[in-house]
Amino acid sequence: MNRRGVPVFNAPGANANAVKELVLAGMLLAARNLVPAIRFVDALSGTSEEINTAVEEGKKHFSGVELPHHVLGIIGLGRIGSLVADAAIKLGMNVQGYDPEITVDAAWSLPSR
Repeated sequence: MNRRGVPVFNAPGANANAVKELVLAGMLLAARNLVPAIRFVDALSGTSEEINTAVEEGKKHFSGVELPHHVLGIIGLGRIGSLVADAAIKLGMNVQGYDPEITVDAAWSLPSR
């Protein structure tokens, strides 16, 4: 990945659970179009009736997708990758992982599903 311009690094001091939560938060933000929806809401103005009308007309643009049954590819199955894989499986996602350097201990820590 480094040769392709994607930075890859080992993060032994990182709080793996915090990183997993950030990854999940990013997936949920993207899947549910939350950032554009927040911008839409912030831009609303007018009377209650005008706002209600604008919301009813605009909300269909932010429906997003549900995560179950979608495929998540994880490159690198160390501590962080395995935590993300486990959480994604629990959300009903189909997870595919790749790690040419995986250790036996890391492989045993992966979810079995």
